[in-house]
Amino acid sequence: MKVQVIGSGCMNTKYNSACYLIDNEIMIDFPNGACKYLYKLNINPIFIEDILLTHFHGDHYFDIPFCILGKIKEGNKKLNIYCSKEGKSKIKKLNNLAFPNSFSNLHKKINIKYIFNNSFKIKNYYVDKILVNHGKIKPSFGYVFKYKNNYIGFTGDSSLCENIENMAKKCSYLFCDCTLLIGNNQHLGVDNIKCLSEKYPECIFVVSHLEDESREKLINLKISNVIIPNDGQTIIVDKYI
Repeated sequence: MKVQVIGSGCMNTKYNSACYLIDNEIMIDFPNGACKYLYKLNINPIFIEDILLTHFHGDHYFDIPFCILGKIKEGNKKLNIYCSKEGKSKIKKLNNLAFPNSFSNLHKKINIKYIFNNSFKIKNYYVDKILVNHGKIKPSFGYVFKYKNNYIGFTGDSSLCENIENMAKKCSYLFCDCTLLIGNNQHLGVDNIKCLSEKYPECIFVVSHLEDESREKLINLKISNVIIPNDGQTIIVDKYI
């Protein structure tokens, strides 16, 4: 598995909004600016056929209309979107806001399939959708990929909760929220990551959705099983398993 960190920051930083690209084909979240940055990396978004959404804050799905438009123009019209049940109507409304008076016709030219299942298969991966706690934004999800008898997790935005603990215990890699210095009921913090990394030393934590202060703090802490990625950084999971 190849995981490219397309964005590692939260909105009030110079870093791209948090999202990940798996094997150049699968996106975890599709936030504002994602298409432009993919093009800068010489990755054409039209080849992305599967988008897994964690929740419906704008910095996690606002570039989907531009991904769809690119697919229509360049001929790859297949797209699977994995999300909560209200996601279909939210994405349609966003598409109509992005391209008023024209998107209803464009939408007929692309084959979008919405998947609401809690478990599914993408390519060679078996994937479970995991309920997490992101304050008032309900539902919010993480995802766990089963890969060669190992588990790779993506938390999305979440506070420390039972399912985050379960993911850290189970996964070889956990790509996780670490927005804050001190975690709260919406986001994980450096204090939570430090605790989890000590409790689950076999798990490698790749932190994201970082504020500048949390990024700097983690760099200074130099925790052996925590990776603080830059935008565009690629992690080959095979190398470490």
